[in-house]
Amino acid sequence: MKIRTITTGIPLPFSPYQLQRAAKFNAACQTHFETNGYEVQTTRVSSQIWDETRDVKAILKLESEAQALGIDFLNLGTILPEKRHTETQLAHVADVIVQSETLFATVTLTTQSGNVISEITESTADIIRQIAHQTEAGYGNLRFAALMNCPPNTPFFPAAYWHDTRTNFGIGWQAADLVQHAFTDAPNLEVGLQNLKTVMEAEGQKIVALAQTLAQAWGIKFVGIDVSPAPMGDESIAYAMEQQLPGYFGERGTLTVAAGLTRTLRSLDLPLCGYSGLMLPVLEDVGLGERSEAGYFNLDSLLLYSSVCGTGLDTIPIPGDATTAQIAAILTDVATLSTQLNKPLSVRLFPVPGCNADCLTEFDSPYLTNTTVMQI
Repeated sequence: MKIRTITTGIPLPFSPYQLQRAAKFNAACQTHFETNGYEVQTTRVSSQIWDETRDVKAILKLESEAQALGIDFLNLGTILPEKRHTETQLAHVADVIVQSETLFATVTLTTQSGNVISEITESTADIIRQIAHQTEAGYGNLRFAALMNCPPNTPFFPAAYWHDTRTNFGIGWQAADLVQHAFTDAPNLEVGLQNLKTVMEAEGQKIVALAQTLAQAWGIKFVGIDVSPAPMGDESIAYAMEQQLPGYFGERGTLTVAAGLTRTLRSLDLPLCGYSGLMLPVLEDVGLGERSEAGYFNLDSLLLYSSVCGTGLDTIPIPGDATTAQIAAILTDVATLSTQLNKPLSVRLFPVPGCNADCLTEFDSPYLTNTTVMQI
């Protein structure tokens, strides 16, 4: 079982002291967990810069300062609707993503009253298109997403943004292998889910104990574990789920297994944070990519699964000529689902320039696999 990320959230990333302390703390966390037998894939820093006005130049300078401190990934936070600087920040975010390499950002489409603002949705769709056509193969959209009802202090990027009274940290694990282990040879889904609860709570308690030791030593608040299984490459949530399906992921029974997984994850007797639900990132999971290419599911299937899952539509390749109106319609559907069900969801779309539906993507990245572009 691997730890995907240790994410430290700070109030003021433009403060050299806070950025330096976060970098040192992350390094200490990585050493501590690795000494105790865990592989730590990444450490990250999240913040919330969009509550004030900063120009693109100042934000890009922040990236170079973070890189100099050894911070691999820095999340700038989320642009919230109905704020004083919302329109200004929306005008900046595409340039920030296009001109940077390690900065992440999001836009929140839902208001606290449960509304979805069409102007914000359209602007977000346009940002997705801009990033797609100004970065190699549209790869920049790895670092941008639309959020709906997502809580703060989530360890996973790009959804992470800080909101607290002080510096904090959370952990996101990989854990697709735990699902595989729990489901393999289980006589039925009920037994498989009970196996999963047992093994995840046992593993989680070890991680929590290590995290609390660090929290006490550094005086930094531990917000919990995002227990979402985060697939990566061959460590596939699709393959794991198929251990309790009569056929392939996307065929009948998939919704039931997805619902059972999310229900089990949220019942764990652990300090939970973030999504803590089922993630289905098509471009990050070899199994999902294979099943998508074979036509076992489509965008509508994933929207259905989002009603019982954790994240929504994640890393979905779509045609490069998708219009702003088409992308906005996808965002609105997910946002509507989020508000109706009062649950956190997000959307990360990859319009692939030069590719139509059924075209094979050609990403050259350690973080993405390749599959066919989906119809919209």
